Amino acid sequence: MYPPTVLPRQNGTVRAGGILTPRRGLQTGWALTTTGRLFVPVALLVLAYQRGGTGALAATSVALAFIGAVVSVVVGRLGDRTHLAHVLMGVVCLAAASLVVSMIAAVLEWPLLVCLAAGTMACGLLATYRPLQASLFPWLVHTPRDLASANVAAIGIESAASLIGPLLAGVALLTTTPDRALGVGAACVLLALLPVAAVRLPESYGHRERDSTQRGSFLAGLFVLFRLARGGAFPALAGVQTFARGALNVLLVLLVLEDLRVSEDTVGWLWAAMGVGGLAGAALGSRILRVARLLRSFAGGVFLWGVGLLVLAAGSSPATAAMGMFVIGVANAIEDPGLFTSVPRLAPKEMAAQALGAVEIVVCVGMALGSAAAPGLAAAIDVRPAIFAIGVGVILVALLYWPSLSRMDRATVVTDASTSLLAEVEVFEPLPLVVVEHLATRLTRNDYAPGEVVVREGDAGDTLHVISAGRAAVSVAGSPRPELGPHDVFGEIALLRDTPRTATVTAADDLTTYTLHRTDFLTAIQGDCAPVETLASARLRRDGVLDP
Repeated sequence: MYPPTVLPRQNGTVRAGGILTPRRGLQTGWALTTTGRLFVPVALLVLAYQRGGTGALAATSVALAFIGAVVSVVVGRLGDRTHLAHVLMGVVCLAAASLVVSMIAAVLEWPLLVCLAAGTMACGLLATYRPLQASLFPWLVHTPRDLASANVAAIGIESAASLIGPLLAGVALLTTTPDRALGVGAACVLLALLPVAAVRLPESYGHRERDSTQRGSFLAGLFVLFRLARGGAFPALAGVQTFARGALNVLLVLLVLEDLRVSEDTVGWLWAAMGVGGLAGAALGSRILRVARLLRSFAGGVFLWGVGLLVLAAGSSPATAAMGMFVIGVANAIEDPGLFTSVPRLAPKEMAAQALGAVEIVVCVGMALGSAAAPGLAAAIDVRPAIFAIGVGVILVALLYWPSLSRMDRATVVTDASTSLLAEVEVFEPLPLVVVEHLATRLTRNDYAPGEVVVREGDAGDTLHVISAGRAAVSVAGSPRPELGPHDVFGEIALLRDTPRTATVTAADDLTTYTLHRTDFLTAIQGDCAPVETLASARLRRDGVLDP
């Protein structure tokens, strides 16, 4: 298992020499591989259509959906048993080699299957960079604040790549042919080998603990996902949206080349328009997303996906098509947080991970089915009516589930007092309001009489306490420590470091605390753990557990 918190400074970054530290190498590799991963499918889908027709286009889109899921599972299991830096380097090397093979096969007009198989395999391999990077970051930073900033930078890099990759594809397809354009994607990934080679891990990595991977949990996760809302709202809405996304991979190419009859570079520009919409949607979502609106945001985002498809189908110019893709980008940015925040919130604690894994299954199957169905729909009713029909279907499914999800949202109790309490606690300050509101719904109130022991040194701990009223006395090995009062927290050390309680806390007078379970706490602070880790480290140094 990889560390849930940051290692002490003595286990920190191993400098690779020069200015390229392992952390910077990892981030630079992420920028280059993500740009390549978002560039290659555009060129690959255009090439598949030009040389193999609609059938090859659909098969490529299906392969892009399935191969990414399969490779992620294989690489994930390999990462549990092998040195992660070596796995990452192997992934990037294989992806680069696959893209080189794909480009050579396309330029030399080898069998189309060779080109497409190598290209889709490369995209599947590159999709594993994100989870590998997330597992490597804790080993490559000195402080929790470094970890938080690294996570923020990774999100920013991906947002930029969602624009740069398709824009670069548009430029490449405008200036050269799709087969040669694949060389640009290959160049991005080949360049990534240099910074990735700088990723070296400290010696302590070899002594890490490993958790056995759960098996046979996907079906259980699907069952939980289906039962989260009436009528299987989560798999239904996620399935219809990803069906539309898979179909769009195929139909957008057909729309550009057969209906609008413009050059293939327009495919890249339209995907870039979706990236712009995603940035706008993210800004909008930060303002409107709240715990009491999560499910409506999810359903509303799916509804907006349908609206974007209708705009895409109704227009007769690239500008109108770009507007439709922009709306779809906004929809994605509103829908995704609603889905991926609601599932762990509503699922039983012990099944949250399996439920999220089930979402990935639904995404994979939905995109594959959409890609497979798109050519038949286009042949039967033409491209634009096919897009229109899918858009109407998406809207109808969203409207079908809107009432029940709205009722679930309104039933979510978020008390102002609990939210205000957490908002005034320093360790929760970096968290978005929607996360704080979610945590407020998971609090449990506890009242203690004067002299009553709240936690005892040496006991196991699975809850964090936030003091609402009263004062608490603290002692370590019988020696008193500073008292705690309202808005102070205790119990974080046992949760962060998976150790027994390091102090005894007793109610000094009438004491009221609110407790937060380990799972909720650790999930919430991922990426924003600097304040709480800093507090824990300061207390451990004060008590002589850590060196100053």
